[in-house]
Amino acid sequence: MNLLVTPNTDKKGIYESTTKLCKALHEHGAKIYMLNSDSELFKGCCDISGGNINELTRKSDAVIALGGDGTILRSATIAAVYDKPILGLNQGRLGFMAGLEISELDLISRLFTKEYEIQKRMMLDVSVRHNGKCKYRNISLNDVVLSRGAMSHIIDFKIMHNSDACLEYRADGIIFSTPTGSTAYSLSAGGPVVDPSVKSIILTPVCPHSLCNRSVIFSSDSYLDVEPNITFDNELYLTIDGDGVFRMEKEYTIHIKRSKINAKFIIIKQNSFSRVFTEKMLH
Repeated sequence: MNLLVTPNTDKKGIYESTTKLCKALHEHGAKIYMLNSDSELFKGCCDISGGNINELTRKSDAVIALGGDGTILRSATIAAVYDKPILGLNQGRLGFMAGLEISELDLISRLFTKEYEIQKRMMLDVSVRHNGKCKYRNISLNDVVLSRGAMSHIIDFKIMHNSDACLEYRADGIIFSTPTGSTAYSLSAGGPVVDPSVKSIILTPVCPHSLCNRSVIFSSDSYLDVEPNITFDNELYLTIDGDGVFRMEKEYTIHIKRSKINAKFIIIKQNSFSRVFTEKMLH
């Protein structure tokens, strides 16, 4: 089995965790892929290295990401593009996306005995258009965030649902999240927690200038169009999964729908979503 290992080298204790993981993988006959920079840091762990993460992902059978949710999120998005499953090992704080904790490395043997399930997570397809032309396009596993600049004024947003006028907000921003992303920025902004098995798109306003501060949950087959009113005295930025910032211009519109691509998470340890949520958030 060819496995791409992607550790977050900024995490405390990552050297010990990565070397321990690689030793366990080698004992089961795995061939380990790593980026050149990681291979140099973790001497003796890597069998094949390269400088292009996309190429390494394409050649691998699966991806193992060590770190927090951010690390797993970035690796999972790339893995999804190449239809590769991912196993997240939590070396961070919450680790909602992690399949195992670092302390549970003894369970990694189930990866080779095929004692696991693949859980598909929906993603979002987002595009920015102007005069019928696409200016930007990306996919999101967590959330699509529209937020004003630090010095700009509050922004008016018009939301269309399946081409019908639906909602209007005056707010600092809007968050569109998947169920996977419902426990991230959307939750901090007052949005609902949604079980990943419930396919839906969650809209949550950020600091709306209104007495109504409610989120809206749309079905996963919805098409959502956002028309922000950008003027000379405000700025608006589009951010995908906390990265990939794109500055919006006047008369640009944003189109959001369910992506045809799914992220595939390797589930070795069977835990219900409610149990994971309780363990991660309430303790």
